[in-house]
Amino acid sequence: MTKKFKGKFIKQIMIYGVILLVSSLISELVTQLWPGFPMPPALIGMILLYLLLTLKIVKLEQVEGVSNFFVQIISLIFIPSGIALVTKLDILKNEGLQIVIVVVISTLMLLLFTAGIAWVLVQVKEWIQNRRASRQVEMDLEED
Repeated sequence: MTKKFKGKFIKQIMIYGVILLVSSLISELVTQLWPGFPMPPALIGMILLYLLLTLKIVKLEQVEGVSNFFVQIISLIFIPSGIALVTKLDILKNEGLQIVIVVVISTLMLLLFTAGIAWVLVQVKEWIQNRRASRQVEMDLEED
């Protein structure tokens, strides 16, 4: 491993560390304000990283190496969840059908909600583009 690569990788790890720290603090704050509405720090971290990338506060190159590493080891990340699931087989045996129905219905609701939000965003984008185009036409007509 070259010295330059190590430094870049360490910088990327530090960015992720700060994001995880901030997301943990936000999660704790949300839990204190709304005890019945827990927010997982991982979800807050993903939203935070998305916002930082979208607003170009963090550039993709600054987190790409560590992100690729995490994608490569993602199966290891789910091992604790799988083990926890196996320890609850008695619950799955008694209430498995209800759990499957809830998962299917909530997945469909999530897909419909996501599609609806995407449709609204596309409509807003088209409206903005049409408005800009009409303003440009008006400005061109005024100049003539």
